Amino acid sequence: MHGATHLTWGLCAGAIAGGIGHDWQAVALGVSVGGVAALVPDWLQINVPGASSQIRGLFGHRGFSHWLWTPVVLAILGSAVAPAGLVHAFLAGWVSHILLDMLSNGVPAFWPFGRVTLANIKTGGRLDRFIGGAGIVFLGLALVWTHSI
Repeated sequence: MHGATHLTWGLCAGAIAGGIGHDWQAVALGVSVGGVAALVPDWLQINVPGASSQIRGLFGHRGFSHWLWTPVVLAILGSAVAPAGLVHAFLAGWVSHILLDMLSNGVPAFWPFGRVTLANIKTGGRLDRFIGGAGIVFLGLALVWTHSI
């Protein structure tokens, strides 16, 4: 999926996971953490200065950062130092990225047990852009819903 699609659904996931029943400041923080976490998997695969080719050589594109084990382990470690709402927003944002990439040629989510592919949506294509736009609508609904609980 395209970065904008990952961002919109990460913001939405962060709003829901990190902000339910909290004040607007907590919701805003959950939204921010979820959005950033949704972009990290691709950032790790593409932009690690001086290490991108080595990482791709070891794990391939959509490698270790696209395993479900990775955000779960990081969330467990993060729970020792961060509030639960932020850890939940982080986990939800990262997992939203993995789920969306399952729709776009798959990911090694349960490595080493193979790839999970739910569809073959073209990255940047019409359906990808539609899904990203739907994420904006759901973000608005999530913001209203989390604050009303």
